[in-house]
Order: sequence, then C-alpha cells, then structure tokens
Amino acid sequence: RQYSQLFVQALDARDHLDGRVMVADFSKDSRPNPPLSESADETDAKKRFEASQPVWLTDECLGFVATNAKTRQATVYSVHGSGKHWSKPQAVFTSPVPISDVQYSPVSGILAFTAGVYNGTTTLKETADLDLEEQERADTAQVYDELWVRHWDSFVTPKLAQIHVLQLAAGSDGLLKPKNEPRNIIKDTAGDGRVEASDSFVFSPDGRQIAFVAKRPGSDYAWRTTSYVYVADVDGTAATPINPEGGGASSSPAFSSDGSRIAYLQMAAPTYEADRNQIKVFSIEDKSTIDVAADWDRSPSELLWAGDSTLLATYTDYGRNKLAKVDIASGTITPVVEEHSVGSAQRLSDDKLLISYSAFDSPTDLYTLSVDHGDISRVTQLNPELGSSVFLSPAEDVEFVGTDGDAIHGFLLRPPNFDPAKKYPLAYVIHGGPQSSFADSWSTRWNLNIFAAAGFVTVAMDFEGSTGYGQNFTDAIRNQWGGKPYRSLMLSLDQLLAAHPYIDSERLAALGASYGGYQINWINGHSTRFKALVNHDGMFSTISTYYSTEELYFPETEFEGAPFDPKARENYERWSPERYVQNWKTPTLVIHSERDYRLVVSEGLSTFTALRRQGVPAKLLYYPDENHWVLKPANSLRWHQEVLDWITRWTPEEQTADDSSSNTRKFVVQNEL
Repeated sequence: RQYSQLFVQALDARDHLDGRVMVADFSKDSRPNPPLSESADETDAKKRFEASQPVWLTDECLGFVATNAKTRQATVYSVHGSGKHWSKPQAVFTSPVPISDVQYSPVSGILAFTAGVYNGTTTLKETADLDLEEQERADTAQVYDELWVRHWDSFVTPKLAQIHVLQLAAGSDGLLKPKNEPRNIIKDTAGDGRVEASDSFVFSPDGRQIAFVAKRPGSDYAWRTTSYVYVADVDGTAATPINPEGGGASSSPAFSSDGSRIAYLQMAAPTYEADRNQIKVFSIEDKSTIDVAADWDRSPSELLWAGDSTLLATYTDYGRNKLAKVDIASGTITPVVEEHSVGSAQRLSDDKLLISYSAFDSPTDLYTLSVDHGDISRVTQLNPELGSSVFLSPAEDVEFVGTDGDAIHGFLLRPPNFDPAKKYPLAYVIHGGPQSSFADSWSTRWNLNIFAAAGFVTVAMDFEGSTGYGQNFTDAIRNQWGGKPYRSLMLSLDQLLAAHPYIDSERLAALGASYGGYQINWINGHSTRFKALVNHDGMFSTISTYYSTEELYFPETEFEGAPFDPKARENYERWSPERYVQNWKTPTLVIHSERDYRLVVSEGLSTFTALRRQGVPAKLLYYPDENHWVLKPANSLRWHQEVLDWITRWTPEEQTADDSSSNTRKFVVQNEL
C-alpha cells in the first residue's frame, strides 16, 4: 500500500511526535492491477482525502487540495483547529479541472492557483467541457506544426498553465467561501493568448499583484531558454514583463517586504541552461534594475528577502547546498549555513527561516534557522528509528588532480563494519546533468549510502561540468563530453586506488545516469578496468539523441551547433559512444524507461543491442511507466535490487577455478550495524 498523509507540526513543540497531528490520511494499492476485492477500503471516510498542496488560510485554518481520480475535479478543503484538535475537512471551492500551485494572501483574501486551460476560453467550465468533447473523439491523433511536441515525460497539449484567482470571505458560519468565480489574470498577456506560467508564482505583500516566470510564445521554444519575470494585477487579465530585454532563463522572483522591489535570478546566455544565475533587483516605482554581487562566481538557485537591504540565497558550493546573506549595496556574501544541504526555505521573519535540511547520512527534516546567528533547531524527526536500525556512512571529502591540473572534489563512503585491513569492491558513481553536482544531501534516488550498505566503498567525483566550483569549471565540459571529464575520472580513480589500498583494484564497478549513463558507454569503449557497469537512461548516439530529445538548446550548446551544420557535425561524431561499440567488453546493466523523452528509450535499446549482439554479458531493465527517473516506490525497490545484484555478481572476492557461484551472486541487505 502507498500512503499519503498530511500533518500539522508545532514549531515550538518539546517533542517532535507530541507536536504533530494528522489532519488527512489516504492509502491505495500501488500495484498496477490490484484485485477489485482489495481496493474497496479506498472509500473509507478516513482515507478518502489524498491531500496535496497545503496552504495556510488563517492562523487556525489549513487548506489543502484533493483531486477526484475519476472526474479530475479538484476541491480545496479547509480544516480548523489548534494543538491536537482539528475539524473534519470542509469544502471551500471545487474546480472542474485539476489545479496546482495553490497559494493564499491573507491580506487581500485572494486564493490563487494554476490551471491548464484551452487558449481563448474564459471560464474553467469551458475547459472542462472541451475536455469532455476531447474524450468523445473517435480517433486519438495529435497534430503539431511546430517544435515543442513533448517535454520531459508528457506530450504537449493545447492546454496552457495559466494563473487564476478568486476572492474568499468568511460566511455566516465563519467558514471561508468564494465570493466570485475564478478569473484568469494572464490570458491576455500575449496577442494570441499563448503564454504559459512555467514556475511557481509569488504574491506581493498586499496580495494585489502576482509575479511569475514564463516564456513568450514563439516557434523557438525548443532551442531558446529565454524567459521573463512577469507581474500581473489580481484585478486584471494581462501581465507585464519587468525584464523585457530578455537574455537567458529567469527564475525565483521575490517581492521585498514593502512591495516596492522584486529580486530575481537571470541568466545571460539565451541558449545555455547551465549559465550562471545572476542576482537582479527591480524597482517597481522607477522601473530600474540593479545587479547585485555581480562578481560572485557561484550560481544561486533561490532568493528570499531578509529585511530591506539583505537577500538570502541558496547555492551549491564544493558539494554542499549552502545558504548565504547577500548585502544588496555592497554585494558582500556572508555564509549562514555551510555544512550538509539546505533544500527549500521559507521566511518566518527577517531573522528566522523554516528550511528543509539533510545530509548523506541524515534524511530530510524541517528545521528553523536563525539568519543572524546561524543556529539551527530541529522541528521534525520523520525517521526517528532509522539510525538505530541501518548503518548510514558519513561522507568523507576527497580531492584529486584532474586533466588540466584542476582540483576534482568528491565524496567517499565506507561500508558497515569497515576494516582497513580488508579489501573491498568499489562503486564509482557518475552524476548526470552534466551540469550538476554530488551534494551532501539525502535522496531516494542514487543515494550513495545504498551502495556503501551493500558492501562497496562508494566514491562520487565532481568532474569538469559540475556546479559549485565556479562557472569556468562548469563550462569546461562543453564540446568535451568524452574528453576532460573522462580523463579526470580516470586520473581521480588512479589517485584514489593509490591513496586507499583497501579498495580492490580488481573489483571495480562504475554506475551512472543520464550524462552518467553516457559516460558509462564512453568508458566501455575506452577502458576495460571495470568488472561491471550500470547505465541508467544513458546516451548511445549523440546524433540520434539530438533528433529525438525535446530541449534542443541543450545539445546545441554542448556540441556547439546542430548536427546538420557540417562543423558541429564533427563534434557530435567525435563524442558519440556509438563510434566505439566494437570495443565494448564489460558486462553492463542497461536501464531505460518508456516515458523518458529527454533520452528516449531507443538509446537504451540500442545500447543493449550493441552489447548482446557482440556477446557481451548484459541485462535490460525496462520500465513502461517511468520517465527519466524511477519514482514509483515499488519500481524503485526493484531498481535497487537489480542494480545491487548486478554489481555484486561481477565483483566477487577471489575465487578458485571451479567456483562458478559468481554468476548467481546477489547482494545481502545489511542485518547488523
């Protein structure tokens, strides 16, 4: 069974469990085809609310959304209470279509949300009626005359994500009710109406304006990253960009406490999704924009205000997701949190934040943070027994010298009951992106402790292209996909083995996803030092990938053009793993999913075909219902079982000539600390 539960947690509770109360509970059979007799309990009143998108309506009233799985109608419910006493959910408003990004301004009483609507419609009911007509079509054809046919894991439909608002007010019974029908406040932004909000929006302090990010309509959606920060009045139907000059991608708009300024992040390059985010502050009164900390060689990911003269920024730096204060006038950066990883952050006051916080050996929990002093106080403890039942290895920083003499930073984790006098196999994990990083944070995907717990010394390095080491280092992978990163990974491995003799150089496994999967195929064509490889959603051919992926700006930046340009074609050919399949000899587990439209399933099938047709031991793990990531819990468990079995099978301890057990070896889950 899969459970979805909504809790209210007191920030000042002495005991984490004592300060928590469940206000909604839901469970369902997660099997693809559950027996009908076993699904009846879903009608249980206690389980009928699959709550999502919680939002505070008042200090003692919490709202949340529940969507009917059959009708797709979305209802905003409210529960009232305090302490351990909360009312039953009461319906506030029902939308005839699904809604998301629900937010509420207690100052203006405006409830805002995003809904997918058809261009030219004026009400949500019109969209719902058109949905019914669409369902009654005899054919299933979808017709396109421009690119942006599909994105991530879904085909693009005629519906656009647009922002709607409605006014709430207390009725005679004291419960909040809508005073009007929802209104689309951005539908007239573009001449043809086709503007789509791409990021979550934010209210102004008075609740009368909303800032959001969107691209402009056009045929270049697939090969340009340019987006804008728009501001819309809640009483209007059109939004205005505050940065009409454009450039690259915009993100993270945030109003100052008095509503007079908007801070946001802006990339400069119009086709480069990994360009450095630069901090901007826009004055609503005089329409001027200033640069803040222009020389800071890091790329922040989120902005918050802390008073009138200071911003807060989250950013990646040397394998940690940190948080710092940014002085607007001087650009001075003052780190506040430098260890482990800050996830999301929400402002409670000028000096206090609510943050999510985690580490390799500590699952995500909520904490309060003093901005002035850096003090962190735990609010939740969602996995109180984990540390006593499972060994979680703390991460050790390692650093080696890479291709150009640059420092290549990474992490090393040791298995349970580690004994330096023994020999251990190595799991060498290669991250995707490639403009990404291994951060000291918790994840249910590619959690390095999974491999350490299975008995492997686990190492993950941030090669050229990784983020958190300056923009030049991030840019160094461009037109070097199989060059500098590969050489730095191999140089780092040589230095790792020399510095840590407990790693058995004859029992090496390498694993990677996305770009990491590309690198696995590249390694197979250029090295035989590994006993096992794991390629998750990797690239087989740079050229076939260009013509089947959705975000064309990515390969056009990485390989300096499109493959129909003769000069750029040379770059695609140079770095294509397919050119070297005749050298593949290492046993490889290939994993790919049907709904991966970033690197389509044929890339995985091609990899598997090249391996087995040449007699190389291989296995294909295929998911018909996953995308670039494996997200469903049962599928994730099977993923880990297959991956750990594979690398365990091919990295056995020294065996005698008549010992054939290595072909059937499976990993054993740790049963002791």
